[in-house]
Amino acid sequence: MTDTRTPRAAGARAAETADLPAVTTDPDRSVTVNGVTRPWTQDVTVAALVADLLGDAPTPGTACAPTGVAVALDDAIVPRGLWESTPVPAGARVEVVTAVQGG
Repeated sequence: MTDTRTPRAAGARAAETADLPAVTTDPDRSVTVNGVTRPWTQDVTVAALVADLLGDAPTPGTACAPTGVAVALDDAIVPRGLWESTPVPAGARVEVVTAVQGG
């Protein structure tokens, strides 16, 4: 097998962690969804976030919400009927849980 990596120039070294740029997430511009930090968008609602997360969910503004899905916003359950009108504030923690059937 042939090594196809490009050799380093003489005196070159690999970057150390301290050399890499710091990537920070401003809590005022992000939300945490199921433990993962995501960019926050102003005026995003619970319904829009669920639709974005699940992909196959109905688009926001429609009367039909996906079944078997529950949402907690900062540890408080959001009733399905309020998803469309509940904004997700910057820095919020959101848990989206789907029901799974089977054994």
